[in-house]
Amino acid sequence: MNKIFIYFFLLIIICIGSIGYCFFKNTHFDNAYNDSKDSEVYVSMSLPVYKLGGYQSEYAVVTESDDIQSDQFKNDCYAALLVDNETNTPLVSYNSLRRIYPASTTKLMTALVVCDALYDGKISLDDDVTLSHDIIIDEEGALVSQLNAGCTISVRNLMYGLLMRSYNDFAVILAEYVGGDVGTFCQMMNDKASEIGATGSHFVNPHGLHDDNHYVTAYDMYIILKEAEKYDIIKEIDTYNSFTYTYTNSQGVEMKDDISPTNQFLAGTYKLPSNITIESWKTGTTEAAGNVLAMNVLIDGKSYTMFVADGTSQDDLYNKIGTMFNMTN
Repeated sequence: MNKIFIYFFLLIIICIGSIGYCFFKNTHFDNAYNDSKDSEVYVSMSLPVYKLGGYQSEYAVVTESDDIQSDQFKNDCYAALLVDNETNTPLVSYNSLRRIYPASTTKLMTALVVCDALYDGKISLDDDVTLSHDIIIDEEGALVSQLNAGCTISVRNLMYGLLMRSYNDFAVILAEYVGGDVGTFCQMMNDKASEIGATGSHFVNPHGLHDDNHYVTAYDMYIILKEAEKYDIIKEIDTYNSFTYTYTNSQGVEMKDDISPTNQFLAGTYKLPSNITIESWKTGTTEAAGNVLAMNVLIDGKSYTMFVADGTSQDDLYNKIGTMFNMTN
């Protein structure tokens, strides 16, 4: 009995000691810091500044409700857009997200797809293309070259005729050469549009002659022009005010064609102010689309993108572009 009492007493002492030890360890802590050193603390009095990334760092953002300095464009234009590329700021926006017909400004997208094939090494500018059949373009007033079945021409010369003179048959020749057939190439155009963010567009041909299901938006053309700036061959072609290309006819005789740009600033019909340089561009004209001009320009060394789809006349189109020039000041 005495042994049981002794064991019980020892157990109580052990429990009391354990509780006391735990209490002491949890209420007394060693100093975790070195008292001999002071930590420097910097307190900012301003909000942090973050560098934008992603889509908004590369492109201006325009919403469907944006209607910016549009009074001078509403009466005559289907759509108009002017963007300061230095700040990604829209300076003019009218119907920028509305579906419109692009006419031959389509050929900028055609050129982008061809350029991708060039840069991927699938084709070369020096490749010779021999036409296996006549290219039939039956829309009245559509620009076509003198080429027919059996003629041979380089990819380089096809690109010059496509962008500078806007030959519609050259668009078909390039589409068949790069895509195998026009339908496959148009799917490549739509894939490219989706890839770069031009999601309001749909292409059913490589030249832009009218089709109800073939459309773009002014904002998409802005994105397409920005993409065109990445390809030196496009910028090179777009600086020329005249060019002579050669091809071989079906009898093997070398032929020449002297071409001038459809951009009337470069052709000299309208005077381009001396402080403005055109970097890349494309015109378009059909009855449904009206008169269209898309351009990347430098004004006093600053980059701007401008797009006008005018429903009145060529004169009115270039007057509207002149208005945009003045709105960059």
